[in-house]
Amino acid sequence: MKTNHLKTPFNLESWVTYSILILGCVLLGLALQWVLFSLLKLSNKRKPSILKAQLPKHLKTPSKFLLPLLLIYSSLSFLDLYTFWHKIVESFIIVNFSWLVIASLNVVEEVVKQKFDVSSIHKVKDRKVLTQLRFIKSISIVIIITLAIAAILWNIPTVRKLGTTILTSAGVIGIIAGVAAQKSIANLITGFQIAFTQPIKIDDDIVIEGEFGTVEDITLTYVVIKTWDWRRLVLPLNYFSDNSFVNWTFSSTELIGSIYLYMDYTVPIETLRTKLLSILNDNPLWDKKIGELLVTNTNERVIELRATFSAKNASDTWNMRCEVREQLIEFIQKEYPNSLPKLRQEQV
Repeated sequence: MKTNHLKTPFNLESWVTYSILILGCVLLGLALQWVLFSLLKLSNKRKPSILKAQLPKHLKTPSKFLLPLLLIYSSLSFLDLYTFWHKIVESFIIVNFSWLVIASLNVVEEVVKQKFDVSSIHKVKDRKVLTQLRFIKSISIVIIITLAIAAILWNIPTVRKLGTTILTSAGVIGIIAGVAAQKSIANLITGFQIAFTQPIKIDDDIVIEGEFGTVEDITLTYVVIKTWDWRRLVLPLNYFSDNSFVNWTFSSTELIGSIYLYMDYTVPIETLRTKLLSILNDNPLWDKKIGELLVTNTNERVIELRATFSAKNASDTWNMRCEVREQLIEFIQKEYPNSLPKLRQEQV
């Protein structure tokens, strides 16, 4: 009596064939990737550009996986393999392609940053573009990841069949999620407002919560403020729609600095005014636009003097305030010590 043996889809010979074919696809994919980026590198040497320099930096790693995966997927149609393996490879391709798209966003961001020269003092228009780009990039990454997960799940027939059941309860789930995530949704809406109305922008100098700092980063949920002593103040986005703050560089980076001196009535004002202009002319931070000394107030004891001067940004203005104040006080101490504030006692 003959016994029927079940045919197994895989035997040693099949495994060797499949392994060699897959290994060949991997090696061919890596070879193609090396050729493409070598040509790109050569082209950048002949005619350099920011885009050609950034493409290898961000796309080289994800492309090492994508090209072999595409070749392996193409070869599966010639192999007698289960559909399961097709789905696995398709899922890897979706993940890798999403990685490649996100890397491309990083390339675009770097190109724009280089165009606006982020290492220098930005113009307001440039900082608006950078702020909008940062927010749009964050939103795009969330959308790409969401679509990738949806595509992978849709690619699995079992999960696709469960979709009908999930959709029937989507209304209840949506209400629960909406209540639970109302703060996050409010932050997202506030993020859109900040990105396009722009009460704050990347690199703005602001005073908030009693702290002076620079807007270092704007994410989908919070803003990072780098304070003058390099601490980081992290505030939720909706803080900026619910509270007031001072933006020193809202429309331009140029600022007017001022210092106040309280002197006796005997101080020679015109001499001090001449000395102030001399100090400003010797200071490389002064932009030579505004420099004046005025008597702004008086009382029964002293007069109030206000020295004002302009500089190209908040940091220079702060440094000038400290330097001008110090030099004026030193000048008065040496030349007119009797003009310092004093108490007078009338003899009866």
